[in-house]
Amino acid sequence: MVFKSLYLPDMIKWDEESRTDTYGRLEIVPLERGFGRTLGNALRRVLLSSLEGFAPVSISIEGVDHEFSTIPGVVEDVPEIVLNVKSLIVNLQDEDRCVLKLNASEKGKYTAKDLTGDKNIRVINKSQVIARLGDSAKLSMEIVFEKGKGFIPADEWGLHGKEDKVGIILLDSWFCPVRMVNFQVQSARVGDRTDYDRLIMDVTTDGSIGPEEAVNEACEILIEHLRMIPGGLEPAEKPDLIEEEKESREDIMSIPIDDTEIPTRIANVLKSGGVKTLGDLAGMNADEILGISGFGPSSLDTVREVLENQGLKIKD
Repeated sequence: MVFKSLYLPDMIKWDEESRTDTYGRLEIVPLERGFGRTLGNALRRVLLSSLEGFAPVSISIEGVDHEFSTIPGVVEDVPEIVLNVKSLIVNLQDEDRCVLKLNASEKGKYTAKDLTGDKNIRVINKSQVIARLGDSAKLSMEIVFEKGKGFIPADEWGLHGKEDKVGIILLDSWFCPVRMVNFQVQSARVGDRTDYDRLIMDVTTDGSIGPEEAVNEACEILIEHLRMIPGGLEPAEKPDLIEEEKESREDIMSIPIDDTEIPTRIANVLKSGGVKTLGDLAGMNADEILGISGFGPSSLDTVREVLENQGLKIKD
């Protein structure tokens, strides 16, 4: 297929032999020379940075006030439990937030399959160890999962509206479901020409979504951005900001002449002519100001400078 003298791909396929729930190899051929790297770079960047995923964002353990603690009878200390929790892979269905709980009171090893919670959350790596308990040990904990994008360090959660409370341990959260993306560009033949590109992409995910779904989402993100460019967009007006600017301007206009940097002598002359505020002054033109008895051209220059410092000017 040809579009605007450019040859478009006639084969886009996933390698079914090597394909798994977490890995896929995509082949796109032929592409015009240079388009292999163009598409490969664009898709790779979006896959690794812009897809939404799910991750644990906080954990609370009964009897534990902070991360650097130990729990009697539990083999792992709290930092190790936190690392285990951060390794959990989940998928929330029709939810943006969910909680999983673990209530353990018997000796043994507890894994992700022992977590209980909302039926809308699906744990992918159920064999992930959470903690090991010895005799007479107890462990009660809650893990909060949320939908997000990119990476958010624990110390930045405050910027996202979360409070750093005693008993709640905020986590470093990596939301992206894509773990690795590699691509290579090879030569391809179309007729007698051998200078076309063959793009081969290897995509690895965490299992919460498949490679094909991840690539489809990345394409949607790119298409949506590119679709907006031909029509162009003007900056959207922000009513709140406009109102604030309006109020700020009104405040400036009401400033008395005596409270400005206008020299006292000039201010007294202006007041004798009925000019009491910056708003009065900005509402006059040069001839009207010069018409005030005792007001000269040099004083007008001073007034112009003061008004400009306040973002105002006299009328033309």
